[in-house]
Amino acid sequence: MRRNYTTYTAEELLNDDFFIQSELHPTEETRSFWSALETENPELGKEIQIARRFIREFRQRTPSTVLSSHEVADLWQQIETQNRKNKANSKRRFWIAATIAAAAAAVCLFLFNPFTVEESIDYQSLITSLPQEKSQDIQLLSDKEKLLIKGKESQITYNPTGEARIHAEEIQNQTQTASSSHVKEKKTETEIQLCKLIVPAGRRSSLELADGTKIWVNSSSTVIYPNLFTGDKREIYVEGEAYLEVAHDSERPFYVKTQTMNVRVLGTRFNVCAYQEDSQQQVVLVSGKVEVETHDQQNQILTPNELFDYDKQQSKVSVTKVDTNDYISWKEGYYQFSRQELSVLFKRLSRYYAVPIVWDETVGSLSCSGKLDLTRQIDDVLDNLKKAAPIRIEHDHEKIIIKYNSLN
Repeated sequence: MRRNYTTYTAEELLNDDFFIQSELHPTEETRSFWSALETENPELGKEIQIARRFIREFRQRTPSTVLSSHEVADLWQQIETQNRKNKANSKRRFWIAATIAAAAAAVCLFLFNPFTVEESIDYQSLITSLPQEKSQDIQLLSDKEKLLIKGKESQITYNPTGEARIHAEEIQNQTQTASSSHVKEKKTETEIQLCKLIVPAGRRSSLELADGTKIWVNSSSTVIYPNLFTGDKREIYVEGEAYLEVAHDSERPFYVKTQTMNVRVLGTRFNVCAYQEDSQQQVVLVSGKVEVETHDQQNQILTPNELFDYDKQQSKVSVTKVDTNDYISWKEGYYQFSRQELSVLFKRLSRYYAVPIVWDETVGSLSCSGKLDLTRQIDDVLDNLKKAAPIRIEHDHEKIIIKYNSLN
């Protein structure tokens, strides 16, 4: 019989055999079990996430050396021994047992989980480690340089040697102001840098990588990428939304990683939407073929015009046929939608224009179809939306309030 985990802490979870086994060898039953507990008890959910993060971070710091089955069994024996120790020494037991459990997790997941095999960079640490500040401007950061890019739109292009040319209204390098076309400092052949592009709300950017891959980065998004690709794979990280046209290279597959998904491609066009605050994480394939894998090991190969939708809270995956223009039209400056709930539409407009928009449940549940010109001001866009939905618009200082209009 399973225990009552309601009051468990991260420490106790890391010393629980069932939890460790669920993380090492998840099944549909165990995924549903832990997901239900997280939904029913938010405090327990936080402890579960802490325990998972501890295992994940330890795994990323553990060399991926393949151990023999005897060595793995020995690690599990040590875990069981630690779990039987007197609770009077609980704090020390937590760190020892958690370390052993995480080491075992690293070994087993390396042996059996292709998602983890490909993982080599701790992107979550890079999200916070590269210097950045709150800014309404686009930021391009590395460990050696910080650029503030002015204007609503920017274009960044890397040549085959890793040099970047930036086209924008104005670029500020620390305290110096550059012209509208800026070339970053030339790198030596062996100097590879990870770059972090931060696109705030109300801004957009396009990016061409050194291999020829083109990326359109939407508002409130971050992309981490190298100025040059080396080795036998190409890999970037996306938090937010980006549309990609990946340059074909059969010998070096391309990976797009997010907090919850891993997308593997050889050469294709697709959109990934993975905002950290959203439960729904999506991949839409325009052409070619991609393989999507979630962090809980759910896999799906997509064909053109398919939408991969992952609910990270419920650990549920669905694949449906869609009109891809509904998901990629933002990069062309308009928003096309079909039977779209207004709650989703308003959230996208709020990000795109960097304006707070609030609405009640009645308004949010309404749906409509249409096309909005995103090159126009937000008031013009909402005025056009009023023609398709029974809403009225009010302004409260910098905030826009949407209410149901029963007279329509």
